[in-house]
Amino acid sequence: MKTLHYIMDPQCGWCYAAAPLIDALTELTAVNIKLHGGGLFSGANKRQLSAGFHQQIITMDKKITGLTGQVFSSTYYSQVLEDQQRVVDSDTPIAALLAAQSLGVDPVLMLHQMQITQFVEGRSQSDISNLTAIVNELGVDSAAFLNAFTLINGEKTAQHINNSRNMLHLVGGNGFPTLTFEHADGAFTKLEHSSYYGQPKQWIAYVVRVLKTID
Repeated sequence: MKTLHYIMDPQCGWCYAAAPLIDALTELTAVNIKLHGGGLFSGANKRQLSAGFHQQIITMDKKITGLTGQVFSSTYYSQVLEDQQRVVDSDTPIAALLAAQSLGVDPVLMLHQMQITQFVEGRSQSDISNLTAIVNELGVDSAAFLNAFTLINGEKTAQHINNSRNMLHLVGGNGFPTLTFEHADGAFTKLEHSSYYGQPKQWIAYVVRVLKTID
């Protein structure tokens, strides 16, 4: 079993663009995917949806859809992106991922559901009630999740984000998403995923070739 480190952020549009590639990877039984939340909009980087930022997101979303076919629904635009009082926050969804994982939920599946919830169903990942509904659908009791979230949110989440950013630097990543295999000696081989957006079959063939070089 080879460990693939996936350094990402739940709020990151390009991580949503990569979701079909990550889903394809889950079919490789020789690969264990380990998620690292990088905190794109954490702490001082949290941002309100100003008019300029709003337009930047729309432009990026259109580019992502053109490259990958990933859907950003009209409900997402009307319910999430048009809310100019909304603060784009990575801390809450990363804490939710960590809490769900501590309760036995597959974090890759949780991330996928969080992305669908926001970008397709138009329910913000920054809203704890939406995150609780997701874990309910994945078979986790609300009270257990909220208790785990309370314990992990804050200092533990900040430490996780700091560790994730350190790993991003260590492996030579320059943003989210970054995917890298870990060797037995602690070295890393970074995957060049951007050429494979919208091409999951070609992506898997590439990853299988890389896997043969991982000791």
